[in-house]
Parts: sequence; structure tokens; C-alpha cells
Amino acid sequence: MSKILIIDDDKMLCNTLSRYVRRMGHEDTYALTLEDGLKEVSSGEFDVVFLDVNLPDGNGLEAIPQIRKVLSSPEIIIITGEGDPDGAELAIKSGAWAYIEKPFSIGNIELQLVRVLQYRKEKLTEKGRDCRNQPSIGSMS
Repeated sequence: MSKILIIDDDKMLCNTLSRYVRRMGHEDTYALTLEDGLKEVSSGEFDVVFLDVNLPDGNGLEAIPQIRKVLSSPEIIIITGEGDPDGAELAIKSGAWAYIEKPFSIGNIELQLVRVLQYRKEKLTEKGRDCRNQPSIGSMS
């Protein structure tokens, strides 16, 4: 089971996404403001963050680097009602996994979530292998 955070000011959208995330067998939390979302992400161990761009208290794109710096370094999927090629480019260059425009299909959300979780699993497995392959301090000559 993965932990998913949804940061969007549309409560109905949050409830809809939450329902689908739970149906897929994952745990979810949502925040209606960027400030609350940043508090959640810094205090939890999230695997994926669904992040809106235009929030009442800030721009989600500007928060990507801050979200990526938290200990769990969650993957980020941007969801926005105002698609913008420059915003999409900025999101991807800043480390977002995907940029999805509203209205979106639940099928697309599910597909992106399955893909990003598989990517994350492989990335963490590879990271674990890298750590095990490092010589321990006691074994160094």
C-alpha cells in the first residue's frame, strides 16, 4: 500500500481522487491549500503527491523543489485546470512525473499512478542495491 497526498483547492475533486486512490488499495490524505499540503508532506512519508498549480495561497509549480527535498522525496503529478506549455515544461524540468490537464479521465489518473508507483518501487530497489554494494567503514583498508 502506498501513501498518496492530494493538494488541490477543489474539495469535490479531492474527494473523487481520494475515492479512486482508496479503491486502488492505497492510503490517501488531502489538503486544500498549498500551506497545509506542505505541512502534510513534510510530516509524512508520502510516495506520490497530486499537486494543483493554482492554489489560493500559492503556485504549485514553485513548490515542487520544496516537496522533492523532503525525506521521502515523493513523486509529483501535476493536475491543473489551466494547461500551459511553459508550465508543463517547468514542471517536468523541476522533477514532476507528469502534467495532467483538467478535466481528466480517471483512467489516465489510474494509469499515471500505476506507472509512477512502479517507477518508484524500481528506483527504491535500485537505491537499496547501491547501498548494499558500498563497502562498510570497517572493511576499508
